[in-house]
Amino acid sequence: MLVLFVLSHVPSPAQARSMEEERAMCLTRSALARSQCKDPHEFSYVGKKRGNIYIFNSFYGAKYTDFFCKIENGDITIISRNKKFRRSVKFYIDENECGIIEYYPASCTRRSVIKCCFPKSDKELKADKEMEFWQRSVPDLLKEDQENALKELQNRTTKSSETKPEEQ
Repeated sequence: MLVLFVLSHVPSPAQARSMEEERAMCLTRSALARSQCKDPHEFSYVGKKRGNIYIFNSFYGAKYTDFFCKIENGDITIISRNKKFRRSVKFYIDENECGIIEYYPASCTRRSVIKCCFPKSDKELKADKEMEFWQRSVPDLLKEDQENALKELQNRTTKSSETKPEEQ
């Protein structure tokens, strides 16, 4: 019983991470992915070493390899376990507290800026949605309402005009 109680009240690793750690993990994974011209989801999070070194694993060369990503003072240093892969990627924190990476290796065709921000609360998401609504023009809102009404009318008409099986 005591073991179950302790296990149920110990936060999981995802819950235990702070927003700063989430942003740092996003930045390191994204920098690693960009350095190899891959998608971030292709790298599995393995763990954390000391305070600022994140470990990821992915297929590299002919086998799976661990990558150590150290983040500090606007710099992300990436080293593979066997030290055959080494990169340094610069980042900065903007006025919205988002981490920004502008790194474009010559071997990669991806040219978009990488942005990692703190996760927003439900209240912030609702406020953003309201702000987006009020920034739209009235003709756009009226056009959207008209399109929705026409779709609903179309659905009702389609349902009522469907042929019913004849009774014998």
